[in-house]
Amino acid sequence: MRGRGFSMLWAAVVLASAQAEPPPLFDAHSHYTAADARQWDAAAIMEWLDAAGVSHAAISGTPWPLARELHAQAPTRIIPLLGVYESEADKARWMHDPTLPSRVAALLAHGHWAGIGELHLFARDAGSDVFAELVRLAERHGLMLLLHGDEQIVDRAFEVAPDVRVLWAHLGTVPEPDVMTRVLQRHAERALWIDTSVRDDRIAPGGRLRPEWRHVFETHPERFVVAIDAFSPRRWERYGEIAQHIRQWTGDLPPAIQDRLLRRNAEDLFAPWLSRQR
Repeated sequence: MRGRGFSMLWAAVVLASAQAEPPPLFDAHSHYTAADARQWDAAAIMEWLDAAGVSHAAISGTPWPLARELHAQAPTRIIPLLGVYESEADKARWMHDPTLPSRVAALLAHGHWAGIGELHLFARDAGSDVFAELVRLAERHGLMLLLHGDEQIVDRAFEVAPDVRVLWAHLGTVPEPDVMTRVLQRHAERALWIDTSVRDDRIAPGGRLRPEWRHVFETHPERFVVAIDAFSPRRWERYGEIAQHIRQWTGDLPPAIQDRLLRRNAEDLFAPWLSRQR
């Protein structure tokens, strides 16, 4: 009886431990910058991911080789995005650099990437020829395009290349449910995903999901992905805390939809890349 009682107790402990294991999270949008690299090497970044229970992370490097360094450390875990900025200053001027498309094309020809971006662009520059060329490159190579901008930028990307895969960062620049609904309806036939990064407190103040956001996620369950967007050393230091907060508010959704936001939609977004790694 003692042995059987111990076995039952141990089984209960194992079950409780499994139940306490946080659901896996796919970080669909983060960064590794020169400032980050001065503090943490690739192995240390993997430790941040482990501690946060993050299965995969899409990483843009500033400058671009940093993303490849992380990918080399964990080829099936780190999804490398080709960052086009050499420094933070390039955010405001890349769209006016006529040499950028040829440089990006050369990097795409001699390396394996899952996407291009993050690209910061707003309505006043939607007609940029440089942007249009990068959109065409993304479509031609079957890459995801990570966009940080107004809804007009999303419209322009699909106007230039209807089959391009787009991840629209931060719920756009006007992160309101009616805007998300309008854009998703307008591009219902396009490969468009939207990430929730840095909008967690707006979506779920105090960790509780607002009803209007619940409605959007339940109406469009396949279109949203979560992301931590580690864009600075301070953000990396809070990586686990942010992941925990994301799990908290997504926990207000039905389990199948929570799993979609935390993991499955990002797997669909990056399916072309993930299939090549198998």
